[in-house]
Amino acid sequence: MSQPRFKFTGTASFPKADSKKPFCKVFTKDGIEMVSMNFGVQESKNSMGFVECFGSIPKNKVIKTKDTDGNDIEISWDNRFDENTIKSVANYRKYIVDLGEDFGGRKEFITQYDAILYLKDNLHEYKGLICVTGQMKKDWYETQYYDKFIFQNVYGVDEEHKPSLRITVDIYYKKDCIDKENWKEDKVIGIDGYIQQYINKEEGTKFIPQRFIFNASKLNPENEKHIKLLNYKLKYVDSKAKKWEHLLWEVKMLNGAEEVDFDESQLTDAQKEQIELGIKTLDDFKPNGSIFGERVNEYRLLEPSLIKTGSDDFSNGFISCEMTDDEFDELIYHPAKKEKMSDLEESTKKESEEKNEKEVDIEDELDDDDLFG
Repeated sequence: MSQPRFKFTGTASFPKADSKKPFCKVFTKDGIEMVSMNFGVQESKNSMGFVECFGSIPKNKVIKTKDTDGNDIEISWDNRFDENTIKSVANYRKYIVDLGEDFGGRKEFITQYDAILYLKDNLHEYKGLICVTGQMKKDWYETQYYDKFIFQNVYGVDEEHKPSLRITVDIYYKKDCIDKENWKEDKVIGIDGYIQQYINKEEGTKFIPQRFIFNASKLNPENEKHIKLLNYKLKYVDSKAKKWEHLLWEVKMLNGAEEVDFDESQLTDAQKEQIELGIKTLDDFKPNGSIFGERVNEYRLLEPSLIKTGSDDFSNGFISCEMTDDEFDELIYHPAKKEKMSDLEESTKKESEEKNEKEVDIEDELDDDDLFG
């Protein structure tokens, strides 16, 4: 199983001081000191990803983690900053912050608690682009899922890095999941697929529904390279499989208003009349700056990731699930009841404490012409 991992690159954006979810909150509950952090990673003026993290001091002041061989180990709270102790912990169980030499260079922590407190004291002072990585998690609240991006590492990066909101996610789907209703007119395909997520000790790992979008509306049908790229990607998007299979995808998250082209549909009737009479041209009415449409929240398929990750080898593309529909349906998660927002915060705490899944490294994405983003 490959847990969805995110990699957000952009500028840090901080909540207002009186926000219900402030940048950093230190508090005590049931005698345990806790800390939470929330901030945004702004890809552009019109798109931002929000990340969060939670940490606490263990009641018995013992840190349960993994060593470099994958074995369970316990570390005394007072020894958590010891250099040799930190080296003994597996990399995927560490929390890395590196804001550059002006901030002391690379810092490795073995608790979320300490990483958050370091960022509390330093991130506001950092100027420039950051890259934030971590795990995507879906939480059910009342009638729908809400996506949470729980960060693990924060890096300062130079201006050569392209701002982006990317997710690497293993998607389960088949022919019945493909929605081509808007393909002919808008060049958009929807995939109502599933992702795997660890729920809790009782439920284990289950499938959770997630919609993805393949958007080829920017493609130039007269451009031979564009058509080749389209045909290549459609092999993986427009599934013909009758049985469940899965594939690792690089996905772009769009969370905001998308930039749109200016055309006559945005003119008033009076303006159109002037164009018809030759008094004005379309360019005469074009506003300065960018034009944005309605706010959207979408996960757009960019390209299949044909790599080996953990026990899954995607080098040849799709991997069959080897499950019947009934067997697959039994593994779909069905939330039992409405959950309070406090329950969601508690689930984040439990998730961080119980996480044993090895981190999947996300390579720097190749620059492309954003045809499908």
